[in-house]
Amino acid sequence: MAARFAFSKQLKELRFHLCQSSAASNSLRSFITKSYPVMKKANPEIPILIREAQGVPPRVFARYGLFL
Repeated sequence: MAARFAFSKQLKELRFHLCQSSAASNSLRSFITKSYPVMKKANPEIPILIREAQGVPPRVFARYGLFL
């Protein structure tokens, strides 16, 4: 399962934005709960940030380093 989360070497940061209590964020919360340990173990050098804020729609942002 770790190979499933082997990220590109150009990925510099993965950021999750979600609401703590919104039903719209349920699936993202579930995904993070199940997958975060595997993602972090497979990619220890990449920051994986989880940001919770009231009323925020669930989104995922990936930041890539360019010109490497």
